[in-house]
Amino acid sequence: MDESDAGAALPPASRSHINPPGSTPAERPLELLAPAGDATALAAALEAGAAAVYFGLTVLNARRRARNFTQQELEAAVRDIHAAGARAYLTLNIDITQRELELAVRTLELARRTGVDAVLVRDPALMALRGEYPELEFHFSTQTAVTSSADAAAAAALGAARVVLAREMSLEEIAAASAVPGIETEVFCQGALCFSISGRCLMSSWVGGRSGNRGACTSPCRVPWTIDEQPAGTPLAMHDLATLGRLGDLARAGVRAVKIEGRMKNAAWVRQAVSLYRRAIDGENPAALADESRRLGAYTGRQLTCGYLDGRRDDLTGVAGRESASADDAGPPGEESDAFVPAPTDSRPARVVFDLELNIADRGIECRCECGGYAEAWSIPKTVIRRPHKAMAIGDVFGWLATQTIHGCTLGRSATNDPAFLLVPRAVNGLVTRIAKLVQRYQKHRSRVVEVELPAGVAAVLAETPRHPANRNPLGSRPDRARLEAGAVEAFVGRARPRAVIVEGLTAETLDAARAACGHARLVAALPAAFFEDRLPAIAALVDRCAQAGVAVEVNSWGGWHLARQAGARLEGGPGLGALNALAARTLGNLGFESVTLSVEADRRQLEELSNHCPVACSLVVFGRPALMTSRVELPDAYLGRVHEDRRDQRVAPRREHGLWVFRPVDPFDLRDLHNDRLRAKHLVVDLIGSPDPAGEWAGRDVRRGSAFRFNYDRTLA
Repeated sequence: MDESDAGAALPPASRSHINPPGSTPAERPLELLAPAGDATALAAALEAGAAAVYFGLTVLNARRRARNFTQQELEAAVRDIHAAGARAYLTLNIDITQRELELAVRTLELARRTGVDAVLVRDPALMALRGEYPELEFHFSTQTAVTSSADAAAAAALGAARVVLAREMSLEEIAAASAVPGIETEVFCQGALCFSISGRCLMSSWVGGRSGNRGACTSPCRVPWTIDEQPAGTPLAMHDLATLGRLGDLARAGVRAVKIEGRMKNAAWVRQAVSLYRRAIDGENPAALADESRRLGAYTGRQLTCGYLDGRRDDLTGVAGRESASADDAGPPGEESDAFVPAPTDSRPARVVFDLELNIADRGIECRCECGGYAEAWSIPKTVIRRPHKAMAIGDVFGWLATQTIHGCTLGRSATNDPAFLLVPRAVNGLVTRIAKLVQRYQKHRSRVVEVELPAGVAAVLAETPRHPANRNPLGSRPDRARLEAGAVEAFVGRARPRAVIVEGLTAETLDAARAACGHARLVAALPAAFFEDRLPAIAALVDRCAQAGVAVEVNSWGGWHLARQAGARLEGGPGLGALNALAARTLGNLGFESVTLSVEADRRQLEELSNHCPVACSLVVFGRPALMTSRVELPDAYLGRVHEDRRDQRVAPRREHGLWVFRPVDPFDLRDLHNDRLRAKHLVVDLIGSPDPAGEWAGRDVRRGSAFRFNYDRTLA
């Protein structure tokens, strides 16, 4: 539905029965779950009637640009939530690096001691600790891409109490997932929508190392694009979600909780949103609330929709919103934007300041930033000002920074020898990024003073493990595996000689032909990273056939794991379940995976540390065009295969894969000319999905020695 439908009335039978009197446990009232990016938003949510509140600490959560809560503030926050008769949910919903494992576990211990009711998780490593924390419920975050009843069943088997369903699901699909025994479902009811299925987006990471899977997304889908060099506006910018008139439908579908998105939004918006949904859940006619619903959505300047609930997936994009939108929607200046968008300011005093100096020299702009004893100096080149109206004077940059809070810190002393010197947007964005990284280093140091003694069982789970003996091939060795589309196998194997071929797009009917086409090469059947209810029968048939034929199945989602395990197939972990720490790899190994894939977005240091402690056989992707965005949005067919380019010269092209729109880069990343003895794996994989010449790229004829794009290998994954 569009904005005019956002507050549409429910059928008469729906209005007064969202919370039926005397309901059975299966018909419990919808739990209204509110966001809290800081203490003021928390208070607003509770006063407005939230039944539960979700929030994060200053590290390890998927809204790192929110002010969030310190370790010291956590106990008071939980106490206030419980005093209001509500439940406290702590977000730990990101991929966790090897170095962050101990901090993550100490955060779990802190959550237990302070009385947190549930933790939202994405990383398999945290599920390995569920048995050590019976006081805590573990909820699968929307970042785990729960898109079907198979994903919900997997979560139940792993011991999760609840799953946050993908925002792209229809009411029928929501009902199917909600019918899975032993698991509750939660859905988003209001707020921003992502173009990509959550947890299935690498675009921000590809552009600048700022990972959406680690809470650092820069919203690159919201910027203007050209298509085949012609301006196309913002074709990937989503409308906002509003389901006020559909709460009865969601309750009847079996949903346990409805969740308002907005940990970056201010307290006034949170109060308004919670109050509006509280009144609707308590039985007030949604038609009478329609105007308030529209005003709530006007915060971003985008249209409102609940089209996914009705299975409608077209006409959901196109308006990026006003530049005054909240940072949750557009963010403060980021590497993705040529506009300067002030983030909501924090009314409380910052706990620490950072000092900044920018001096104009002959060779460039000399920068120095210091925060809490951490200091960094660097230089940036002077840039020709082609669009003066978009440039910003250094003095104005200082003025803007003085109004902001970056990871809980604000600007202290600032100095420059030329306050009128103009900086282009990219320079300002890069400056903010460097400041944020330095401040984050300081905050991580402070956060690690979580001085709590870990239970013996937890410490045992955390113990480092030695590298699996099969992981002996260093980066720079000859790749032994190729990843291909089903239709490319026969021609490729006839020209190349891989030891194994990982094939996407197979069916139960085409499996035998693919086996024959592979010849002496081992076949691994890859399952998609995201699939919805209508695909379950075909995927179940494929994994059954693989089990019968002895063909290994590469699993890329929790639903895929559930189906393959039921069939008794051999399991390998693919990029869709990529590991960023050794405990995640060990957890997958304990779940029956013969091997895992190292996270494709990890940087060199993270890969080396993981490789050194990975206790199961692992694969390293050394070349490819990874799926940067996987979307259920239906775009015009005219977009297919056409080059989309943004102002940073990032070029991607959309394709249809497994019934979804997938955006892959035009140019691949390539690590094959690098040598690193500290980074070892059992398999080195060349991903040729989307390749114009699979055999030629396998042979490396187009390798640009020393100049190839490395993805995050040579930079720091944020």
